[in-house]
This record gives sequence, C-alpha cells and structure tokens, in this order.
Amino acid sequence: MPILPGYPWRVPIRMCVGCRATGEQSELVRVARTASGFEVGRTAPGRGAWLHPGCGAQALKRRAIPRALRSDSGDPAQLAAVVVEVDALAPTWANQGSLH
Repeated sequence: MPILPGYPWRVPIRMCVGCRATGEQSELVRVARTASGFEVGRTAPGRGAWLHPGCGAQALKRRAIPRALRSDSGDPAQLAAVVVEVDALAPTWANQGSLH
C-alpha cells in the first residue's frame, strides 16, 4: 500500500519507567532481564523496561525496573551497574534530539 502525501508515519511510543514520560522508541533504551542478569538492548528477549538515558536514578529510587520486569530485584549491585550503563548513554542520545 503506498503512503499517501501528508499521512503521518506511525512510530512506536514507549513510557520511561523512571520519569513516566512517553516518547518514541528511538529515544529510549530497553533493559531486559535474562538468566544471567540484566541486558541493555532492543533485541534482548523477554520482558523489558524502557528508560530515557539519564532517568536511571529516578527508576532506582522508585524501584520501577524490577516492577516493570515483573521480577525480583535480583542483585542490587548488578541493577545499579545497568543503570549506570544506561545513564552513560545520555550524551549519545542527546545528539538524536530531545530526551523528554
């Protein structure tokens, strides 16, 4: 089916578990729970939690990541390391447009 002129492209919208703001999927980073711990990436299998880079501290404070993943928090040190990894991506994502 051809795209009609003026027809808006539909993009996936996700909600950040840290600040609870919605944004396009390309603006957020996905964290998924795996058998060995947590994995950052859009192609990781399983249930995921979406975060804006820079919202990791809010997500930890609210305990939102384990709740979004519907699992126990696991190792707090490992979860904190994943949040640091996500927050370190903020300068990279800032070049793509507004974060939120």
